[in-house]
Amino acid sequence: MTTQTVELARDKGIVVEKKYHLSYEAFKKEHLFGNYPVVIGDACADWSAKNKFTPAFFKENYSDREVSIAGQTYTLGEYIDWMMTGTEANPAPYPCTLQMESDYPELMPDVLPRLKYALPDRIKSPFLPNRLLSGANTLEIFFGSPGAQFPYVHYDYMSLHAYITQLYGQKEFTVIPPDQTPYLYPKPDNLWVSEVNDIRNPDLEKYPLFAKTTPVTFVVGPGETLFIPCGWWHTARSLTPTISVALDCLNASNWKNFMHEVDMNMQERKPKLAKAVQAYLSVLGGVLGTLEKAGVSV
Repeated sequence: MTTQTVELARDKGIVVEKKYHLSYEAFKKEHLFGNYPVVIGDACADWSAKNKFTPAFFKENYSDREVSIAGQTYTLGEYIDWMMTGTEANPAPYPCTLQMESDYPELMPDVLPRLKYALPDRIKSPFLPNRLLSGANTLEIFFGSPGAQFPYVHYDYMSLHAYITQLYGQKEFTVIPPDQTPYLYPKPDNLWVSEVNDIRNPDLEKYPLFAKTTPVTFVVGPGETLFIPCGWWHTARSLTPTISVALDCLNASNWKNFMHEVDMNMQERKPKLAKAVQAYLSVLGGVLGTLEKAGVSV
């Protein structure tokens, strides 16, 4: 089937497109190893979550579950009521997230089969110690109300690739390429988070270099999946009540970036082990790469 492409946004040579019927080989070449974002219009076509994950479903089945947002606790039912009536002037707090694997495992079948574009994935490899992921959340459900803005500009922790599938409502995303990192004022204690919180109205007196960035903004709607490659800065804003599923991925395309993040963490916490961990990851990357090329899943 021929790939169908629609241009969503363009700014100074940076183009974000929406593609349908995208083959894995084309995705791998142009986006995964090309490290370039894309919206895939039909990646989640086989998910039951596509029609199931609605505000009504979560309120009916999980209304009494507690969620914590910015230090405040709500029931999910209370949050959904606020989400559905929130406005640009009075949005519900954001982000409201549910950890699927640990807290809602019964919903896991609804996001299967795993997106083919997010394979292979090394995050669950038995040979990769989970502590090296440093607590990165790798499968979450996000809820948001109109006007709800993600609280900071960031790239995904540990240089993981992000796949954000919009299941309900419309969300506006802004992405900025990795080579513009010097203009984003990374926080010294959290290099994956920008000090520039509001990119719609940046304080250019305080952050003058931000004027050199080329943020690209576009809208992702129901059934569409945004691929954000490792190192791409991004943030999001809900235009309507929204529900989305975000998952992270680690494979050969971002393995070196991941190793670099691990090394920075190790140098800070356990410097004497840093070289040994890097040697182990280097060997592991080669072994996993060989197995993946042979079609063996580990």
